[in-house]
Amino acid sequence: MSHGLFSSIRSLIALLLALATGLGGFVVLGTGDGRTGDGSRLEGRGRDSAVVIAEGVEDALLSVGRDLTLVGESLAAQGPEAAAEAAGRLFAAWRRLRPDHADIVLADRTGRVLAASAPRLVGADLSGSPWFAKALVGGVIGEAAEASRAGIAVPRNLIVAAPLGSGPAAGVVAVQLTPAWVDAVVAATRRTLPEGGRGLSVQVLNGSGRALHRSGPEVHGPDISATVGDVRKGGVGWLVSVRVPPPPMAGIPALALLGTVLLVAGLGWLVGGQLRRSLAYAAGLCRPDDAPPRPVWSLTRDLHDLTTLLRATVALSLSRKRLLQEKRAALTRSRDRIRAIRTLSGSSCWEIDLATGQVVWTDGDEAESGAAPERVCALGDVLAHLEPEDRAAIGQALATVRADRGAVRDVIVRTRAGTERISGRRLAFRVAAGAAGSTRLYALSREYQEPLLGGPRGLPRQLSA
Repeated sequence: MSHGLFSSIRSLIALLLALATGLGGFVVLGTGDGRTGDGSRLEGRGRDSAVVIAEGVEDALLSVGRDLTLVGESLAAQGPEAAAEAAGRLFAAWRRLRPDHADIVLADRTGRVLAASAPRLVGADLSGSPWFAKALVGGVIGEAAEASRAGIAVPRNLIVAAPLGSGPAAGVVAVQLTPAWVDAVVAATRRTLPEGGRGLSVQVLNGSGRALHRSGPEVHGPDISATVGDVRKGGVGWLVSVRVPPPPMAGIPALALLGTVLLVAGLGWLVGGQLRRSLAYAAGLCRPDDAPPRPVWSLTRDLHDLTTLLRATVALSLSRKRLLQEKRAALTRSRDRIRAIRTLSGSSCWEIDLATGQVVWTDGDEAESGAAPERVCALGDVLAHLEPEDRAAIGQALATVRADRGAVRDVIVRTRAGTERISGRRLAFRVAAGAAGSTRLYALSREYQEPLLGGPRGLPRQLSA
């Protein structure tokens, strides 16, 4: 039979204690915010970082909006044809100064593009864009349409637009910002944070919940957010979400936990060794050795009671075994004496139960061979083997003995002629009662022979039915 690595009770207790201490220590170190101060500090850091990033994005958008407003006022001061020519030169210079912007366009009130940084966009129609109508009455920030006829549809690109001039707008000037622009603004703002915003997970979402920016590692911590601009005052309403990583676990608690685990494992090893010795002592009490095992100090009262009970149980078992052996020896001697008595006297013993009408007896021939099986038959069957006129004599003897427990009756009967082994013989019965209150009667039977005059008396022959 094979055993596992920790089949010893000593090693098993040491392992269980070490595991319990280690798991409990990890739970305490992982969830015990005596670190509540650390938690509030991390929350404060995340809130400050979210506010700073939101303000940085808002300032960058407002800066682009202010630049567009200046461009719009400059172009509005010129005629429509001159404005288109001047816008072409201005937009080319704008692209050189702002390579992170995708395109910049000038459109009239109908949405037709008059000038653009990309010549392919001239003549396109922007009237179907959702942001165009709003841009005629004031500055607007939105996302590029998925299928704009202006050809400036790039997923996640942003549109910043402003009207031409401060009076009734003659058109709109708009610039498209690439996703890289948002990433650059957030990256520049992160560098102004303490420790350069290291470890922070930053996400910028637009008003519909679409992600405009993601940066930083995956952090499973509290989500702290701040809004980019006040929506009630015309802000874009974007959301900046920041997650702060938990501080790394200090090395000293980990070392202390390791030392505690080793100490508890050693204690479990010692306790398990003592328990193993106590169990070995208890097991020794169950062995039938002449020399009793040396008692040891019991680890607990229950273990002491167990060994005491085992000692008493083993002693009782040994005494019962000794009594059983003595009874078996006495029973063997009694069986031998009964067999000798049956052989010497030539008698068979009958047990007659008057309550059930059954007779139990031993076959004489087989008794001589040592088998001596018991036979059971009905009392009526026994009486049927007797001569009719002798049945009354045996019945009277049984009734007399049953009525008088101390009486013993002798009766001689004849068996009927036939083919049975006892046919045509004379049998002598001696009938006596059993114990008081019992319905059993006992009868000894042997073959009866008349004594010969002047000759030796023959030995009786054993009855066999």
